[in-house]
Amino acid sequence: MAHDVFVLAGVLAFAMSGALQAVGRRMDVVGICSLGVVTAVGGGILRDLLIGAVPPAALTDWTLVPVALVGSLIVFWSHGRWTVPRRPMLVLDAVGLGLFCVEGTVKALGFGLNPYASAVVGMLTGVGGGVIRDVLAGQIPSVFRHGSRLYVIPSLAGGGITAALWTAGHFSLLALLAVAATVSAIRIASLRFRWRAASPRDLDLDVG
Repeated sequence: MAHDVFVLAGVLAFAMSGALQAVGRRMDVVGICSLGVVTAVGGGILRDLLIGAVPPAALTDWTLVPVALVGSLIVFWSHGRWTVPRRPMLVLDAVGLGLFCVEGTVKALGFGLNPYASAVVGMLTGVGGGVIRDVLAGQIPSVFRHGSRLYVIPSLAGGGITAALWTAGHFSLLALLAVAATVSAIRIASLRFRWRAASPRDLDLDVG
């Protein structure tokens, strides 16, 4: 049950973030729905291929693509009726990041991967959809841009904490929701307060 809740909530959030990105790129309804669906299921497909869960859930679970389409169509129908600023896309992306990094870690643990590998798979599940979305929208993925806000770090931390809770036997829906909410909050805070990872430009090196 917990797995289904995380999957469907993450799919809906990521689909709407992808659809909002498509609206910003002036795509039509086909582009909006396509980008929404790919954003929603892309990270999950990557996860399933990495852990050997084939065919991927997106191709066997009949609920995933319809939920993603619903989220995309909500954005399509709402656009033009009221202004859709960029902020909701970033918030939805953060929500999807938190949910998917936890869900991806849980599924990897269930397939017998060790906690470290499961945390990495969880991180890739969280960031994969956003990377695919940005590439298809003609942008450099946010995780690779200089000065981008925290994305990979909170996702990997969320996966690590989830794996630790599983290993310690403190695994529950409430605990997982708390981890997902924390990851999302850190991502949103990094956008609000302009937190970012260090880069070579930040180093004050004396090369003389």
